[in-house]
Amino acid sequence: MQRVAAVVVTWDSAAHVARCLAALDALEHAPLELVVVDNASADGTLAVVDRFLAGGPRHPVTVHRLPSNVGFCGGVNVAVRATDTDAVLLVNPDATLEPDALTRMLAVLDAHPECGSVQPRVRRLPADPADIGVPVTSTAAAGGTEALLDTTGHVLTRPRLVLNRHAGEPDDGRADTPGEVFGVSGALALHRRSMLEDVARGPAARREYLTEDLVAYFDDVELDLRARMRGWTARYEPTAVGHHARAGASARRRRRVRVLNLANHPLVVVGTEGAATLRRDAAVVVPLWLLRTVAAMVRSPLAMLLALVRLRALPAAVRRGRVDRARARVPLDAVLERWVEPLPRGWMAAASRRALH
Repeated sequence: MQRVAAVVVTWDSAAHVARCLAALDALEHAPLELVVVDNASADGTLAVVDRFLAGGPRHPVTVHRLPSNVGFCGGVNVAVRATDTDAVLLVNPDATLEPDALTRMLAVLDAHPECGSVQPRVRRLPADPADIGVPVTSTAAAGGTEALLDTTGHVLTRPRLVLNRHAGEPDDGRADTPGEVFGVSGALALHRRSMLEDVARGPAARREYLTEDLVAYFDDVELDLRARMRGWTARYEPTAVGHHARAGASARRRRRVRVLNLANHPLVVVGTEGAATLRRDAAVVVPLWLLRTVAAMVRSPLAMLLALVRLRALPAAVRRGRVDRARARVPLDAVLERWVEPLPRGWMAAASRRALH
């Protein structure tokens, strides 16, 4: 029986974490340990966690109360270094899993020894915790409503935009087929320990599984690429069901998210690939990145400025990428040839409209 650590990294997550922990405690699989890493929350998150502990959870729980915010990546690294389980389940505080989901994901790891990560079917929940209870729905063509999907894994497009498969689409049977995917969402995914150790960097005491320079966002995409280059696969399992609210919260948090998304996209793509492969696709890469830059400048000039400041980390990202490519068992060119897809039809037009509003 595989031992699993379910890791939840919190930062001002009081509105959502109680539901997350309750759902994890209801998971059928054992042996399972819950690991909470709190990034110096100031909104009562730890009080919510303490109430959960006082209620006598079924599974053992460890709480790491950090004195400062080390980011999502730093929090995950703290948890993974502190455990020795066979697999690690990463769960955002605003995400939940159905009781049998972990058992179904572990069955995929058992059946596919080369598989390093498993993506469950993730349905969308309302961002407002008061409304959480049923997935967000859309009116179906035949009447009634259908749950909306949040992600069924990552899609890598030629302009190097990484999309969540089926995001915002009805859960009407279109996502019922299991199989290999390019990558998995960092919000809710299971990782094999041996894969994490294989792609990790640094000495044991400061082992980095996720890149701490990134803080949060696009760290999962970088992990996708590193794992594919080492020969690991990722798979989607539709019978394992989770839910994700994509909470936004305060203006401070929204700006931080925007800055990290803007900066981490080029840090991960340019750092991981280097210049050669990007030059080959410059005709599609440059227009999309220019569009994103213009949209960011219109929507939030301050966020764009802060993102440019963060690009000082690009030389370090390029150095990491050289090391990762040198260690590759599968050449980067082969990974891109296998997984790069065109942008979905109509995506650029829709993005342009969003940029102007």
